[in-house]
Order: sequence, then C-alpha cells, then structure tokens
Amino acid sequence: MAEFLPSVDNATDLVWSYARAFDDWFMNFMRSHWFLQDLIQNPISRVISESLLVLFIVLFTYETIYWSGIYLDLWEYHAKDIFTEVPIHCAHVYVRVNVANKDSLADVKEYYELKQRSAYNVLNWKKLNELALVIFKLPQFVKYHFEFSPEDFEGNPEPEFGSNIEHLRQKVLTTFFASPLCNRFDSGKLTKDDVLVYNNKSIAVGPEDDKTYLSKIHIETGNVIDAIVLV
Repeated sequence: MAEFLPSVDNATDLVWSYARAFDDWFMNFMRSHWFLQDLIQNPISRVISESLLVLFIVLFTYETIYWSGIYLDLWEYHAKDIFTEVPIHCAHVYVRVNVANKDSLADVKEYYELKQRSAYNVLNWKKLNELALVIFKLPQFVKYHFEFSPEDFEGNPEPEFGSNIEHLRQKVLTTFFASPLCNRFDSGKLTKDDVLVYNNKSIAVGPEDDKTYLSKIHIETGNVIDAIVLV
C-alpha cells in the first residue's frame, strides 16, 4: 500500500495520504464481494461500515498487545487491586497414598522429578513403574477420598479459602493410622511432618507451605494427588 503514497513533507498530509489509501483499499475490497456491496450503497452506510472496521482493527490490536504484555509479565492488569482473583476453596480431593523408607527420600524426589517430565512422554512410563516397585513398599497406591466440611477450616484466618496443607497432612496421617496398613509398618513415632504431599503438578509441597491454602498451591476440587508416608 505504501508504494502508492506520494512523498510529502507535512505530517498532516502524510496522515491524509494513508487515510485515502486505506479508503481506496476498503472500497475495492467491499466492491469485490457481492454480499458486501449493500454496505456501501450510500455515503452514510459507507462511513458506518468503514468506521466499524477501523474500530475493530484498533480494538483487536489493543487487546492483543495488552493481554500479550500481561501474559509475558511486561505489565500488570490495570484493575488487579479492584478485581482480585479469589480461588475457589477445595471441597474434596482424591489422595493416592503409598509408603517409603525415610532413607529413600532422595529416591522419592527422583521419582517425582521424573514424573513431572513424563506427563506426556510414554517412553519414561516404564522407568517410572520400575522405580515405584523399588522405592515404595506397597505394590500399588491406595486411593482415599477426602472431603472438607466447614468444620475443617472455619478456624482459619481466611476460611473462604478452605483447608490448608497442614490439615491435609494430618488427615492423611490419621487415615493411615486407622487403616490396616499401619500394622504392617513401624509407625509409632510418625508425625504429620512424615507425610509428603504432592500437588496436581507432581511438585512437592514443603513444610514451609503448611499454612498455605490448598486452592493456592495447585490442589483443587476433584484433583488426584499423591501423599507418601515416610516410615
């Protein structure tokens, strides 16, 4: 389009040259499609149609640049202090429980690091299964379904966020003590700190996050997560 523009010295003339070039392109485009010709039958419909197209281009360009910048962390959402994002509290979760020796902690970490990288890599699934047979004391994970009622989190500073990691660790440990599995292992001195919790991304949630709410650390309603009891 630029090759049809005359050489001008004045900025105003340059703007008008671009505007005329755009108008010529717009009219040629509309005339070349029979189903669009009715939109430029008279000057009023022509102005409305062209204005709507310009408005669409401007808004589309603005939104693309604006949200791309937010996604790339170049700037922040302009109303983040007004419209704060409040996670929905975790109402229930499925926890796959297994048991490992405390001196196998490094192997457990290796297993979950590999699991993070193997979500869509079937070539690593065999290695994961082989590692699991060596590391864990149970041939299969035991899945429990935990529900969180208001009594579980009404004493928290922000009960609207639901339960926290510390409560989940204790819930897993209490369930483990009440299950037949407990009798198979030396579990007399176990505490909640011996329960490793992994979120829905297979990332370990450390003790420094015990007071963090589940919904804020990638454990959401209906998720299936893992918990390893170290004996």
